[in-house]
Amino acid sequence: AMGQSMIHSAPASSLPGSSLSSGEIPSVQPGLKVEDDHFLRGILFVEKAIFACPLPGKAWIELGRWNPVSLLLLVPAWSYQVSGPADHWWFVARSANNMYFYAAQFCMDETGKNHVTGSVYLGLPGAVASGLQYPEAQCWLAREWAPCRQPRAKRDLDRLLMKNPSAQLPYSWMDNNCQHFAVNLYEGDHEH
Repeated sequence: AMGQSMIHSAPASSLPGSSLSSGEIPSVQPGLKVEDDHFLRGILFVEKAIFACPLPGKAWIELGRWNPVSLLLLVPAWSYQVSGPADHWWFVARSANNMYFYAAQFCMDETGKNHVTGSVYLGLPGAVASGLQYPEAQCWLAREWAPCRQPRAKRDLDRLLMKNPSAQLPYSWMDNNCQHFAVNLYEGDHEH
């Protein structure tokens, strides 16, 4: 509805050109979070990828895998297979016009509960920045862009997040983490 915030932390009245008549599309700066679902009507997401960046303290996490006790138990070999490298992964879907990007993430909150988010950004920079674990983090594609099984609206993607098997189970750094969540969305057999 008009007058609601279209973008994260910027009320519609503070947007440039905010004296819009009914039906006009507001000007929105690239990289900003779009929070008004009404604004997204008709936008379909047609391609998907997985982005990754290192976790803070990755070097220490990796070093811990390679200590003498871990080596005796062959922990490095199976831990990479089960939990992956010490990187954060997030799922991104993009619209047919490459203007809108849906970023989905999974983590554990401060209380130990699962935390799942799905947000839309105008432009890829916002979707990328949403997953970076610290300001100077570098990111890369953990899975290349590929077509979605079918075009999806934001509300459809939101439903898929909650149906994701990872969202249904307690978060575990070893066998149910952000990488499992992203791969389930990217490769899973449940309605992608």
